[in-house]
Amino acid sequence: MVTPGAQLEKRGPAGDSAAVAAGIYALWGRLRVAWEAMQPKQRGGAVAIFAVLAGLLVALAWLGLRTDWRTLYSGLDPEDARAVGLTLTQAQIPFDVSENGMILRVPAAQLDKARLATAAKGVKSGRMGFELFDKPNWVGSEFDERVNYQRALEGELEHTVASLADVESARVHLVMPHDSLFRDQERPAKASVVLKLRRASLSDGEADSIRNLVASAVDGLGPEQVVLVDASGRLRLGPKTTEGLRLSAEQSLEEKLTSTLEPVTGVGNVRASVTIDYDPEAVEETKESYDPTQSATLSMERTEQSTGGQSLPAGVPGTASNVPNSQPLPVYPRQTALPQTSKTESGTYGVSKTTRHLVENPGRVRHITAAIVVNDRLIQAASRSKSAEWQPRSADELRNLTMLAQAAVGFEQSRGDVVTVENLAFEENRSQSAVSVPAQVLTRIEMSPQLLKYVSLLIGLLIVVGLGVRPAIRRALHELKTPTRELPTGSGTVVQPMLAAAEAALPDPGRIRAQEIFQQVSKQMKSEPAQSSKLLQSWIHSD
Repeated sequence: MVTPGAQLEKRGPAGDSAAVAAGIYALWGRLRVAWEAMQPKQRGGAVAIFAVLAGLLVALAWLGLRTDWRTLYSGLDPEDARAVGLTLTQAQIPFDVSENGMILRVPAAQLDKARLATAAKGVKSGRMGFELFDKPNWVGSEFDERVNYQRALEGELEHTVASLADVESARVHLVMPHDSLFRDQERPAKASVVLKLRRASLSDGEADSIRNLVASAVDGLGPEQVVLVDASGRLRLGPKTTEGLRLSAEQSLEEKLTSTLEPVTGVGNVRASVTIDYDPEAVEETKESYDPTQSATLSMERTEQSTGGQSLPAGVPGTASNVPNSQPLPVYPRQTALPQTSKTESGTYGVSKTTRHLVENPGRVRHITAAIVVNDRLIQAASRSKSAEWQPRSADELRNLTMLAQAAVGFEQSRGDVVTVENLAFEENRSQSAVSVPAQVLTRIEMSPQLLKYVSLLIGLLIVVGLGVRPAIRRALHELKTPTRELPTGSGTVVQPMLAAAEAALPDPGRIRAQEIFQQVSKQMKSEPAQSSKLLQSWIHSD
C-alpha cells in the first residue's frame, strides 16, 4: 500500500499528469452518478441550465474576443481604397473593407497608428486636388490640362468644404465658363455641391458661406449659380424664400422662448409655438399736418399816402379858359379841395406744418402670436419612502413667466401681439419618476461602449460563477466531507460504515465504481423493497 507521503515523494511531471487525469475521470464519474440519480424533471432542468450557461459563455467569448472595428476613411474611391490598403499592409495593420468598397476600418487599438501611417504616405480620402500636377505630363494636350485643372479644383473644394464642423463629406461638380465671340454661345460657370451632414441641420448662414466659398474659387461664378443639395434630402439648402424666412424667424423665437424659460421651469418642461403674421404688400404714404396753435409772420407790407388842399378848376368852359397864360374872369368863386390820407397794410402768415413720407417694404410684422405650455413643478418628497409628486404652478409664477415670454419675443400691445402661457400637466408625468442613482449609472454606461462591454463581461462571469461553478464546488466539497452512506430499506435505514471505509481506502477509479454499485443497489432496493428485505435477512441468518 502506498502512503500519502510516498505519493508526494514520487510526484513529478508524470505524476502530475496522472493526478489530473484521475481527477478528470473522478469528476466524470461523479457526474454520471449524479445524472443517473436525477429524476426526469431534474434532468430537463439541468439540461436547460447547461444550455443557458453554454450560450452565455459563447456570447461572452464572442463579445470579449471580437475585433472592435473603427472607421478610418469613408467615401473612398477604388483607387484611394487600394492605396490606403497597400499602406496599411506595409505597416502590418489589419483592416476591413465594406461591401461597397467605400469604407475602410481598422481595429480601435490601432486607429491612431493607421492615421499616422497613411498621413506619412500622403494618402487622402476623396479625389485628389492639385496633387495631380505634382508629376508633369509632357504628352498631354491642352484639353487634358483643362480637364485636370477642373478635377483638381473640384478635389480642393471637396476637401475644404468637408473640413467644416457640420459636414461629414462633400462632392463638388463644376461647369467651367465658356467664352465665345458670340454672346448666344457663351456659357456661364455653374456648380453643384452634395453635402452629407453630421447633424440634422446646418447652422445659420453656413449654407450661404459654402456658396460664397465655391463661387470665390471659380472665375465668373456667382453665389446664385451654386446649388446645394442635402444627401439625405432632409433640408432645403436653396436660397431662402419669404416662406423660408418666416419659418426661420418663428423657429428662432421658439428657441429663444425655450432657452429663456427652461432655466426656471426645468429642462424639457416648456413647449413653445410662435406664429408671425407678415404684411406681403409694400406701403408708401405721405402725410401733411398743421398745428393752428402755432403761427408765425412770414412777410408784412405797409403803404401810406397823404394829399393836402388843392384848388379846383374854375371859369367858363371854352377857348378862353384853355388858352395858356390867360386870366379869365372867374364866373364862380375859386374852390379848394380838402386834404386826404390813405394807409394800406398787407401781411402773410404761416402755421406749423409737418410733412411725413413713409415707405415700407414687404415683410412688415403685423402681429406675433405665441402659445407656451409649461409643465407642472416636480416636488421632491421629504422622506425617501415617498416618491416625488407633480404639482401645478402658482398664479404669481405664471405671471412672471408671461412677462419673461413677452420680453423675449418683443411684445407690443399696440400691434395686437398675443402671448399666452398655460400650465398643463404633460403626458409623461404619469410614468416619469425621479431618476435614481442606478438609473443614472446605467445611462452613463450606455453612453460609453467600452465601459458597457467590460461591465457586460463582468456580469456574465459573475452569473457563470454563481450559477455554475459555485454550486458544483459546494456539491463536491459536500460529497468529500460525507464519509458514510445510508441504505434505505423497507423496514428502515441501515448504515454501512464498511462500505464508506472501503470507498475512502480505494483510489479514485475504485471509489467511483463503488459509488456506481451503491447507486444500483439503492435503486434496486427502492424498486423492490420486500425482496431486498428478505435478501438482507437471509444474509444475516447465514452469518
